[in-house]
Amino acid sequence: MLLTAASLLQSSVGKLPEYPHPVASSISSRMMVELGMVTAVMAAAAVVVGGFLASAVFAVTSFIFVATVYVAWPIAKPFVKLFLGLTFSILEGVWDYVVDIFSDGGLFSKFYEFYTFGGVSASIEMLKPIMLVLLTMVLLVRFTLSRRPKNFRKWVNVSSAPHFVMFYAMGW
Repeated sequence: MLLTAASLLQSSVGKLPEYPHPVASSISSRMMVELGMVTAVMAAAAVVVGGFLASAVFAVTSFIFVATVYVAWPIAKPFVKLFLGLTFSILEGVWDYVVDIFSDGGLFSKFYEFYTFGGVSASIEMLKPIMLVLLTMVLLVRFTLSRRPKNFRKWVNVSSAPHFVMFYAMGW
């Protein structure tokens, strides 16, 4: 067989072969009828078994539905109502707070209300003299320690402080 460029470009789809297949030619028409009967019997069996299977699946799903509706749901219904009631009550309280924050002047008005009526301004007024004393103490300690040598024995002249020697000798 001579291969040409035209025969390579032709499609083999839809072309009938020039000679029959050897296995296909050896199958008789009686055997084809027997294969057709086996196929029909298998299809009928599948329909019968499928019908039984469908009725069994229907019975099982019906049983599950009845067990759920008449047994499980009456037991679970109070718990579901309790859970949903708690959830929606909490969400309603949160929503009330959100509405309260963003109504009547918005968020800045709520901050001002907390500052004036919540006691923050009075607390800051009380903290002013306390903070002044604490700041003075911190600055005094800071600048006192920075002016002294780090060797603490040089801070006190032992000869000029006899009480220090007495306390040192006593172990205090």
